[in-house]
Amino acid sequence: MFKYRYAIEYKADFNEVILDLGIDSSLKNGYLITNSLGSDIFGDSATIQEEVGKLIELLKGKIKLYEGGGNVNLIRSDKFFTNFEDIFAEDDEENRTCEIEKVEYVKILLLWAKENFKYKSQRGVIMKEEAEGALDWIKKIHIEICEIERQQVEW
Repeated sequence: MFKYRYAIEYKADFNEVILDLGIDSSLKNGYLITNSLGSDIFGDSATIQEEVGKLIELLKGKIKLYEGGGNVNLIRSDKFFTNFEDIFAEDDEENRTCEIEKVEYVKILLLWAKENFKYKSQRGVIMKEEAEGALDWIKKIHIEICEIERQQVEW
């Protein structure tokens, strides 16, 4: 279950999926996350696995901070939250940051990756076997994230 509303757009010209989080007014500046997916976080399997792996390490308390991005936003994650900061915004701009709960961000990242792999496989951009392997990994990680989320609620 997702806390935030989103819309999915399929961009045939670029063979990619856009997960639009800018439609949910409860997520201040959610468009910054949308902008990072595909720009700061690339859609290949190795990059997704590395990114999600670091975020899971944070959730489990194995590391204290993870930083990434740099093409569109600076992305900083701690145990509970991920912050996106627009690198092109002026220092005094109000709409330059977005903060989201870590578990919600991981779920969004997994959804975006899942939709991208399915779409690219359907369009013949990637091999069906590659997409199936990525989708199997995403299912496994989603189960792990749901368990982490359940444990956090119990605390």
